[in-house]
Amino acid sequence: MAEFLSFLPIIVLMVASRLLPRRVALAVSLLSTAATLYPWAMGGTAKPFSLVLASLIAASLVWHVAHAVSAERWSGLLLTGGIAIYAFGSVAAGHPFAEQWAHERVPPAQWAHPLTIHIVTTITWVWGGIYLVLAAATFPRERWMPPPRVRTALPLVLVIAGIVFSSWYPAFAVAHR
Repeated sequence: MAEFLSFLPIIVLMVASRLLPRRVALAVSLLSTAATLYPWAMGGTAKPFSLVLASLIAASLVWHVAHAVSAERWSGLLLTGGIAIYAFGSVAAGHPFAEQWAHERVPPAQWAHPLTIHIVTTITWVWGGIYLVLAAATFPRERWMPPPRVRTALPLVLVIAGIVFSSWYPAFAVAHR
């Protein structure tokens, strides 16, 4: 459930973008980040992913307000590419972003265990790959754009697949070690 809550703003944005003007969809999505940042507001610790996602959505909204024409064309790439860079960068920095959720489920004594590190790194690579595919799909091109159904379904299908994979993979990895 923690994974779903963390991805709530991006899911809200995907759905709202199909129903509302992009600027309004971004504002609604930014408001939904309150659910992911609530622990931080109450004196707890926010997940870095939630902070990065809120920052990317806020930057995209500001861009839309300041220059709607270029933002309409490029802001999808800002969000998806930004998340992909964050995912791959967190692996390169030695702290894959999936460890944020693993620390909620795994006893502290196992945080440095090679299997735990393998699981969180694999999950982070998968999420980075998902957002790299989405960045490629949102990259503006003159001659080819995915059909509207693909642009609508692909992000939702990939995010749901990522959530399912993130829930399934730890038990699979433990069973096959």
